[in-house]
Amino acid sequence: MVPEDPEGPEEGAGRDEAAAAGALRSGGWTAGRFALEAAVRWSGDGTVARLVAAKRADAAERQRLVAEHLAGFTVRADPRAYYAWWELPEPWRADTFAAAAARRGIAVTPGPAFGAGQGAADAVRLGLASVPPPELARALRTLAGVACTRP
Repeated sequence: MVPEDPEGPEEGAGRDEAAAAGALRSGGWTAGRFALEAAVRWSGDGTVARLVAAKRADAAERQRLVAEHLAGFTVRADPRAYYAWWELPEPWRADTFAAAAARRGIAVTPGPAFGAGQGAADAVRLGLASVPPPELARALRTLAGVACTRP
């Protein structure tokens, strides 16, 4: 434990250690009583298992929509995930595709945002969790249509 300095910590590592020690003393790195009690009860009564099962089923349904509406394209995904990685067809580039999607009110993240350096994939990351499934299906149909056109 770092001893308390009545004049405060100095610059550098000592300041970080003092801040960490203060957080530990105040309980800043532990769950509060309510959160801890809820976690223990929910783990014991099956609530956590039900929530996990519901989230997995929801993610799987959204991934099913991706597979249905982007059939024929190269899409990498996990049925438990709320994201998909779409390798765009030629001649699309990630930035121009993201801009074309944005003009249609659909947000996708260009692949180069997830890599460093040259040679980043011409792919986009699709976030699947933020809209209701019918809206997701419409967006996926729109994106598939965009991908079949020229930039």
